[in-house]
Amino acid sequence: MGKKYRLGGASPQKGFDCSGLIWWAYRQNGLNVPRITVDQARAGQSVPKNLARPGDIVVFRTGQSPRGLHTGIYAGGDSFIHSPRRGERVRMESMNIPYWRSKLISVRRVVR
Repeated sequence: MGKKYRLGGASPQKGFDCSGLIWWAYRQNGLNVPRITVDQARAGQSVPKNLARPGDIVVFRTGQSPRGLHTGIYAGGDSFIHSPRRGERVRMESMNIPYWRSKLISVRRVVR
């Protein structure tokens, strides 16, 4: 939490982009997930949004192109942890904010 956003970043020392944060967090717990957002959006198994558990990957459609995706880690209580964009820091945010609620397209369970 609090680390700076950095395009291509995947460590606390250098900062994180959205997929780098997920890749790093899973790796710290001995699990491998893809490094790239579009691949994370296909990792594991799809689960219904109302059955999300802490640690699941949440996938948002934030752009028009096929690569216009954003990922975060579900934290429970309708909140997720993510690295939003340049100039921002890793933080927890509510998925009930209208912006995020309208953009959520998938929940992926990598850990059973």
